[in-house]
Amino acid sequence: MKKWVIVLILCALGSWVSISAQEKVDTLSAAIVQTNKEKLAARTQTSMQKLDTVKIKRGFAVLGSPDLIKTLQMFPGVASGTELSSGLYVRGGDGSDNLFLLDGVPLYQVSHVIGLFSSFNTDVTENVDFYKGGFPARYGGRLSSVVDVGVKTGNFTKWKGSASLGLIDGRIQLEGPIIKDKTSINVGIRRTWLDIIKSLAMGVVRMRSNSENMEDIMNYTHYDFGDVNLKLTHLLGETGKLSFSAYYGHDVLSAKGYMSSETDSDSESRLQARLKWGNILSSFRYEKFWPQNGWSTDTKLYYTNYTSDITMDTYVKEISTSEDEPAQKTEISLNECDLSRIHDIGVSSDWLFDGLDGHHIRTGINAVGHIYDPYRKLDMELKMNTIKYDELHNANSIEYLGAEVGLYIEDEISLMDRLVANFGLRESAYFVRERFYNSLEPRLALKYDVNDKFTLKTSYARMSQFSHLVSACYMDLPSNLWMPSTSKVKPMSSGQFVLGATFRPSSELMVDVEAFYKKMNHLYEYNGTNTLLPSMERWEMDYLEGRGRSYGAELSIEYFAQKFSGALYYTLSRSERYFPSYYYTWFPDRNDNRHKLTLSANYRFSRNFEVYACWTYHTGNRFTAPSSVVWSTAEEDVSNESPTYIYSMPNNYLLPDYHRLDVGLNWHKRLADGKSRTLNVSVYNAYNRLNAFFGTVDVANDKIVGSAYGIVPIIPSISYMWRF
Repeated sequence: MKKWVIVLILCALGSWVSISAQEKVDTLSAAIVQTNKEKLAARTQTSMQKLDTVKIKRGFAVLGSPDLIKTLQMFPGVASGTELSSGLYVRGGDGSDNLFLLDGVPLYQVSHVIGLFSSFNTDVTENVDFYKGGFPARYGGRLSSVVDVGVKTGNFTKWKGSASLGLIDGRIQLEGPIIKDKTSINVGIRRTWLDIIKSLAMGVVRMRSNSENMEDIMNYTHYDFGDVNLKLTHLLGETGKLSFSAYYGHDVLSAKGYMSSETDSDSESRLQARLKWGNILSSFRYEKFWPQNGWSTDTKLYYTNYTSDITMDTYVKEISTSEDEPAQKTEISLNECDLSRIHDIGVSSDWLFDGLDGHHIRTGINAVGHIYDPYRKLDMELKMNTIKYDELHNANSIEYLGAEVGLYIEDEISLMDRLVANFGLRESAYFVRERFYNSLEPRLALKYDVNDKFTLKTSYARMSQFSHLVSACYMDLPSNLWMPSTSKVKPMSSGQFVLGATFRPSSELMVDVEAFYKKMNHLYEYNGTNTLLPSMERWEMDYLEGRGRSYGAELSIEYFAQKFSGALYYTLSRSERYFPSYYYTWFPDRNDNRHKLTLSANYRFSRNFEVYACWTYHTGNRFTAPSSVVWSTAEEDVSNESPTYIYSMPNNYLLPDYHRLDVGLNWHKRLADGKSRTLNVSVYNAYNRLNAFFGTVDVANDKIVGSAYGIVPIIPSISYMWRF
C-alpha cells in the first residue's frame, strides 16, 4: 500500500509542477515550436525511421487498406514472423519487446484479425517515429523498438474528411472546428463487414436450400472487428494547448456447432465458443511554451485497458440402451472462461529547455500503476438419468499490483562545428508484491559530419522490460497473458551498440549503412508442448531463463524524385538464444532470417495515376523437429514397436525461403476545393507463391521427412476513397 501511495504522490507532483508553471506570453504556437524541437532532437539518432501519412498511404494496401505495421516490416532489421501477421521482430527481439505509443500512451496488443491489420488507423495518423536502436532516454519499458504514433490535430478553420470502402472493411474520418480557431475535433472509425456479408449469404443459402438441417450445418460462425479514434484539441492562447485522446478497438470471433446422432434423435452435442479482445485508451494532455526562456512542457494523464476473453460452452447428451437394462441418459455440461486483463493508470511530465547556446535539454518523469488480472473459471456438471452424479466448480484469479517509475534526462549538445552528441540517462524502478527492481540505463549517440554529403553515427543504449508476455506456443495470440516481473521472474534487459554511416550524393538519393550488436538477458521460454492457453497458476515454474544475442549489418538505399521513387533494403543478421537448462550452447532463434531483401518502386505517370510494386525475400523461419528416429520394442509385446525421436538442437530446421511480389495502382480524380476520389487496385502475392506457414515431420522408411504448408494464395483487392 505504501508503494501505491508513493506512486500517486509522484503522479500528482509531476502534474502540479507542469501546470503550475503557466505564464502568459504572446508568440508562436506551441504546436509549431514542438515540431521544430522534435526535428532538432532527431539529428543524432541512429536506426530511426520517420514516416508521415503520405509515405504510409503510398505503400501496399492489405485487402484495400494501408497498414502501418506492414510498412514497418519492409525496413531492414525487422522480421515479420508468420505470413500476414502484424508482428515486429526487431534485431532479434520478440514480438512483445516493442513499445507501441498512440499519442504518447502505451498499448499492448495492436492487431486486428489475429494479425492481418494493426490497430493504427492511417486516416488519423499524422506521423510515426520508429526506433530500432539508439533510443532516446525518454523511452523505456521495452527491449527492441519504439513505434511512436502521433494522431493529427483536427482542422481549426474548416470541416473536411474522407470515406473509404475496401474489400473487407470501411473507414470514415472527419475533422473540423467546434469553435473556429479555438477548438477542433478529429475522429476516425473503421469496421469490417465480414459479418454482414456472411449473414446475407447465409440468408440466401437458406432460402434456396431444401435441407431442414441447413441452419444447423452452417450454424454458425461470426467475426467482426472495429475501432474508433477521437482527438479533441483546445488552444489556450498562442502558447498553450489542451487535448483529449481516446481509442476503442475490439475483435470478436465466435462459433457454434451442433451434431445429432443418425441412429438416436435424442443424442446430441453442442459447442459454443467466443474469443474477444481489444483495447480502451483515454488521455488528457497539456502542452505549454515559454519563449522568453526557451522552456516548454508536455504533461499527460492516461488510462488504458487491454482485455482478452475466451469462453467455451459444451453440452453432450447420450442415450445408451441394451436388451437387459433400461435406457440410460448421460448429460455433460461444461463451461470454461479464460480472461486476461491489464489496466494501466499513468502520468508523465516532460520538460524541454532550449535556452542555452548549443544545448537541447529534455528531462521528465513518468509513473504507471499496473493491474495484472488474469481469471479462469471451470464449471462441470454430470447427470445420469435425472440424478446429478458429479459436479465441479473451480475459479482462479491471480492479481498483481505493479508500479513503474521512470526518471530521465538527455542533452543534445554541439561539441564542435561538425560533432553533435546526445547524452542521456534513465532510471527505471519497479515495485510488485514486496519486490523492488531498479535499472540504470545510459544512452549515448554521436554524429559527425565529415562533409556536407557524408555522416558517421554511433550509439549505445541499455533498455529494460518489466512486463512479460506469457505464451505457450510460437505465435503471438490474443490468448497469451501479460504478467509482471516477480521474485522468480526477473526483468528482461538489453544493451545495443550501433555504428553507421550515411551518404547523400544528391537531394534525391540517400545510402545508409549500419552494423549492430545486441545482447539480451533474462529471456524466458516456455518449457512444454504447444497449447492455446498458458498456465496461469504455474507460469513462473513453466518458463526457463536464458540469454539472447543478435548482430548484423543493414543497407538502405532510397531514391525520391518527382515521378519515380524506390528503395532497396537488405539485412544480413544472426539471432541466437542460450538456455542452458535444455541445450548446452547457443542455438538459432525461430525468427533468425539470415538474409532479408526488400525492393520497392513507385512511378507516378501523372498527377492522377501511379503504380507501385514491392518484392520481399527472406530466408525461412525456423522450427524444432527430430533429426533422427530409433525404433524400440516393448518387452511385453514384441509386435508393438514405437518410435523414439532424437533432437539435435532447438530450431534446427529451416522452412523454405520466403518471397512475394505485391503490385498495385492508384487512380486519383482531383476536384475543386481540395476534394478528390482515389481508386486503389492491388494484388497481394501476385505470382501466387504458397509460402510456408508451418512445417511438419513424418517418419517414412525409417527416415525423417519434412513438409511445409502454405495457406495464403494470391489476394486481389480493390478500394475506393472519397476525400471531401
